[in-house]
Amino acid sequence: MGEFKIHHAVSELIDSLGLTDLVAPEKFVKNLVTSPSQVQISNTREIVQSLAAVSSNPAEIISKYEELRDKNYAELDPFVLILSKMKESKTVIRSVRAGLPKESAKNYCTSTDSNQGSGPSTSTPIVVGGVKLKELKSRLQTASEGSVGHPVIELAEKRCTTKEIIQKNPKWFLSRPFLSWDYPVAGLLDSQLLQIAPLGNVPVGDQERILLEELLYVLSGFDGDYIRALPLSSNIDERKFEIDESVDDSLKEMVRRFFPILASYSIIERFYESRSGFDFGMVNDALASAIGNLVHEYRIFVCQLESLLLKSELSLQKAWYLLQPNVATLHQLHHVTLSLMRAKAQGGQVLSVLHQQTMEAMGNDKQQKLLLSLTRSAAQPYWEILQKWIYQGSVEDPYLEFMVEDHQVVSMDKLSPTAYSDDYWEKRYTLRRDRVPSFLLPLTDQILRTGKYLNVIKQCGMKVKPPKVDDLCYTLDGSGYKEAIEKAYSYASETLLHVLMQDYDLLGRLKSVKYYFFLKAGDFILHFLSLCGAELVKNVDDVMPSRLESLLELALRTSTANADPFKDDLGLELLSYDLTTQMVRILSIQTHEERVEGNHSMDHVRLTGLEAFSFMYRVRWPVSLVFTTKVMACYQMIFRHLFLTKYVENLLGRVWISHKIVRNYSFPTSLWYNNAFALRHRMLHFIQNLLYYITVEVLEPSWQVFVEKIRKVDNVDQVISTHMELLNICMKESMLTDPALLQTATKLIKLCEAFAHFILKMHRHAKEAEMGLSSLANVTSLSEVLLISPGDVFLPENSDTFDQNVARMELQFTTLLADLLHRIAEMGHESYDSHMLTLLNRLDFNNYYTEKVIQFTLKSNQTDETISG
Repeated sequence: MGEFKIHHAVSELIDSLGLTDLVAPEKFVKNLVTSPSQVQISNTREIVQSLAAVSSNPAEIISKYEELRDKNYAELDPFVLILSKMKESKTVIRSVRAGLPKESAKNYCTSTDSNQGSGPSTSTPIVVGGVKLKELKSRLQTASEGSVGHPVIELAEKRCTTKEIIQKNPKWFLSRPFLSWDYPVAGLLDSQLLQIAPLGNVPVGDQERILLEELLYVLSGFDGDYIRALPLSSNIDERKFEIDESVDDSLKEMVRRFFPILASYSIIERFYESRSGFDFGMVNDALASAIGNLVHEYRIFVCQLESLLLKSELSLQKAWYLLQPNVATLHQLHHVTLSLMRAKAQGGQVLSVLHQQTMEAMGNDKQQKLLLSLTRSAAQPYWEILQKWIYQGSVEDPYLEFMVEDHQVVSMDKLSPTAYSDDYWEKRYTLRRDRVPSFLLPLTDQILRTGKYLNVIKQCGMKVKPPKVDDLCYTLDGSGYKEAIEKAYSYASETLLHVLMQDYDLLGRLKSVKYYFFLKAGDFILHFLSLCGAELVKNVDDVMPSRLESLLELALRTSTANADPFKDDLGLELLSYDLTTQMVRILSIQTHEERVEGNHSMDHVRLTGLEAFSFMYRVRWPVSLVFTTKVMACYQMIFRHLFLTKYVENLLGRVWISHKIVRNYSFPTSLWYNNAFALRHRMLHFIQNLLYYITVEVLEPSWQVFVEKIRKVDNVDQVISTHMELLNICMKESMLTDPALLQTATKLIKLCEAFAHFILKMHRHAKEAEMGLSSLANVTSLSEVLLISPGDVFLPENSDTFDQNVARMELQFTTLLADLLHRIAEMGHESYDSHMLTLLNRLDFNNYYTEKVIQFTLKSNQTDETISG
């Protein structure tokens, strides 16, 4: 997981806990980024016991852990480790206490510090972050339903129809207990049974024969007169048995040795009867069928014992001896079925339990062979669903057992191809981690993408024809399914890549996007700026989008962009936030202080059309797989950064022209402009070098590397990853991923813009001064000469003269640029391969700003000493 995603997840967790004003996420992100991605935990049970010891209900915590462990949740052990770390961290405990109301915090402290007691009262509502748990639950349900929308309703409808499809056993099956082979009379009262004389009144030799007959009945699942099964309190309990107390002690002990075998048979039979059918899905039904075959063989063995009894060739000791080859099998089946019943496992969970026990049986060939056979039988329905997904791209999962869930809301026939989007396909097919068999976890992403890509191919009007459909089979080393899945994935991905590259000209699309968003079309941008410049300097509420659209169309038709076949897909939009805010929203890297400051400042920020302007690019399905919403947002951020810089460069060029005119004025008038001349030169030097650095030293080399890689890719995944790698590098090296650098650079650019407007407006006063009508020295108040509000880059001065205004802007420019160079230098110490060091060398080639920083530092120190003295 990337650093930005980790930061976003931590921020969401802190917000959910109600600790936004108390804890900053930066304290935790560094540890999470540098910590290993996988943690091996060997003493999980000890950790659970230590957690249970400080809780109000230790038994419930331990039982819940055992239940989740039986369900084979992969995230269980890391979650236990997180809980233990939270318990050990006093800072976390204090933060949680601080986020709770006083009463809840008091209860929490009491239950935690005492380590004993009855715990909080059940009548007291649980409160998290000042919100009742029930209220929080309802909010989360409302939010999830609102975000997913129709898919949730459709999923509920799908579950309802699924329940109707399930073929349950008829009701009369439950009302007729003698249809069961699991001791049907065990629950009857003694008064309902025939009264039998004690067996102890019979000679010992006859007792053994009678007990042998009883034992054969009990081995088959029916009670005898003297050996009887006890009733169960729960369906997952192990059955107990009893024998007539009057039986000879030696025979009694010999019969009791059979009780574990009888208990194993009872559990196996219960699993077989309850899982036969589709109440628990097709995987359980297939497993029950395989177990039923083994039970059938076991009953044949009991019949063979009966034939020996009829020939008077059977004794209790011989029966025990003949049963020994089947004992290990019965015990193994007992362990498997009991684990599945306790976990209420279905679908992929069943296969995960079977796979785990098969791996644990290594060293015992007989048990491993048995478990391998059961797993293969149980996996057969799962393989059939998987084959249809990876070879046809369709999900046929009526009992919700498969790892991929289809949230189809509207029929594909009712949607035009232009209505498809990357967001739609991300939400339609979702991965259910709890249904993934553990042996398929490394292939999960490939399986999901294979079916998705096949769907894309079908929606493009092409027929899916896999080269060879291989049958899938479960094996311990994965040789029975890995190669087939990888082949299907390669076919789907390569076919889709061919469709995108050849039929939809993906490379041409990429070049077209670069043409506009990376400012490769220089004449088009300059022409567009000359047409729209006056409109963009207005307040965003006063800008007319229709006028901008017309001017954009004119600029496209009258420049070299007219040769672009995809020019009609270019559009524009006026966003409601500036570049810095967009960067924060996309990358989610707000700090705690920025969030608090941003919430207060965004309410009263007035944007100009220039700050809100951005290009947009309309992409259709299936090209939107590559140009996702996030990708286009990254392109927009790069463009907005370049466009603002290019606009300011154009403004400073106009200032340079006005300065050429002023130089021809008389000496007093031109003298007033000397400092402005020098500052304009330094600003133009900064803007031009910043543009050169971003376009020539960052974007163009990165693009050439990207094109070379894109020509060698083998599948769509590599296209998407390579494309994101390009954007990540460009954004990082363009100072867009560092909030401090971006804010400083933006302030510098806006300061240059304000200075340019100031000088251009002052040109009228310079003409009046040349004609003797006024004097520049008498001009005060920036608001008289600026076209737009200068924002936060100026101090609120109302009575400065022209020279004082220029001097203050020069001081601010020098301070901000020195701060920017200092930050770049610090980044160079952390990352030696950063391209920004070349920008540092260009802007401070003669150490001018370094010396300025030293002078400012010395003056600041002298001022502090004077005040302290």
